[in-house]
Amino acid sequence: MAESDTDLMDPAPLPEYSEDGVDLTLIRWMLSLTPAERLQFHEERINEIMMIRQLNAGSSAPSRPDRNG
Repeated sequence: MAESDTDLMDPAPLPEYSEDGVDLTLIRWMLSLTPAERLQFHEERINEIMMIRQLNAGSSAPSRPDRNG
């Protein structure tokens, strides 16, 4: 049985989440990048995290009021 032209041109939409809640759109997006682009993306996020950690290490967090009195 041959598929109609409509079936080939209008495939069913891909699911956004797997059965266990994994965001498949992020996986598809990451796989659409080249390996070099993926590496660059992750290196930029690592650098941002390192900067935040440095900023947090230099500042003292405000103390939270004691709820017991």
